[in-house]
Amino acid sequence: MAIEGPIKELSLMDLFQLLAMSRKSGVLTLDCTRNVGQVFFVSGNIIRSTLQQGQEKLGQMMLSSGKLSKDQLDILLKEQASAKQKKKIGALAVVRGFATKNTVVAMLKTQVEETVSTIMGWQEGYFRFEDMELVSDPDLGFLQITENVIMEVSRRLDEWSKIQSKLPDLDMVLTLAPGSDLTSARLDLRPEEWLILANIDGQKTARQVIASVGGREFEIAKVIYGLCATGLVKATALKGPLSLDIQEPVMDPIKAGLELIRKDQLEKAIETFSDILQKEPDSPLAHLYLAEAYYKTESFDEAIMEYKLASQGRDDNPEINYCLGFAYAKIGRLELAVERWERFLSFSHQDKRAGKIRELVDLAVRWAEGLEEKADIADGKQTMAGFDKPAEPAPELSPEVKAWLERMKKLKERRLPIAGE
Repeated sequence: MAIEGPIKELSLMDLFQLLAMSRKSGVLTLDCTRNVGQVFFVSGNIIRSTLQQGQEKLGQMMLSSGKLSKDQLDILLKEQASAKQKKKIGALAVVRGFATKNTVVAMLKTQVEETVSTIMGWQEGYFRFEDMELVSDPDLGFLQITENVIMEVSRRLDEWSKIQSKLPDLDMVLTLAPGSDLTSARLDLRPEEWLILANIDGQKTARQVIASVGGREFEIAKVIYGLCATGLVKATALKGPLSLDIQEPVMDPIKAGLELIRKDQLEKAIETFSDILQKEPDSPLAHLYLAEAYYKTESFDEAIMEYKLASQGRDDNPEINYCLGFAYAKIGRLELAVERWERFLSFSHQDKRAGKIRELVDLAVRWAEGLEEKADIADGKQTMAGFDKPAEPAPELSPEVKAWLERMKKLKERRLPIAGE
């Protein structure tokens, strides 16, 4: 059974605690319109977390923290790409002797904490938890107790609030405060503080300085906060370009996004509609067309959440119910697909698509009923002859069936990642 709803109606802290206490296994997907995150649970504990945008890969994390050299990372990436059975970078680093298992697990722990910290800061959007049997990574066995993650994230959020008192936005420009004397012998600065000061030129934002220095965003932001608190560094708002009275006509962004979908430029379409929603988070059309772009890229969890956001909490929108029926069917939730299609038919029985939807509903019901009619083999009448290979090879499946099975296999591999980085 899925747990889903708007983020603003349930504290994400409470949601994580609920999943931990009920020892849930499955995938929690969260969409804040500008980013999508997923957290994978086994028996209430976290085995993996991902962000669609802004998450640093484990290999890059190990490189920037000095746990791997550039040459070592290149070797691991080439080995990973050429292997028939893909292994995670962390597991390969341990096998190669480039890093210990404890080092890799510690980096994975940091990755989870940073991802969950980002997600916990989201105030708008939609969440959906889907029950699913998952297992931890067999090579590393990484697993993090959810309560410990929540405690660490709470600490980080408290520290972020303190950082924001001096650095409200990472897109503020950093400058050396007037009168700062960096040559003074009285300055007792740590190496990381000197490195940050060396990257401040009066033009870079805090985010750009962090990228130049490398390392964890949270940790570097804390150092910048300290420099601001001592008066050595000043953060100022980024001045936008002067606006002209005469401007070129701008194409309606919704229409521009739709044109990208028609041209099958789906990643650009997703970016366009995400940008629109940053400015107009309640735009039903932007949510609807973003859902369509996600659907076409087979990102069905994200599509489902965007369709729901487009519905604005109502269940009587025929178009939304029509689309949600297909999205739920794509992830194998036939009961939810039938429920949505039935709502579509109840409000749009005259729609030209109604006949096809009735056929799909009938087919889904027959499929579900057929699954309940499995014969019982525990009657003692079976013999080992039934396990012998047939005398003649079975006829080959049709090309259409083979193609469908191959698509389903790829979809399953995409939708069911297990633990690692």
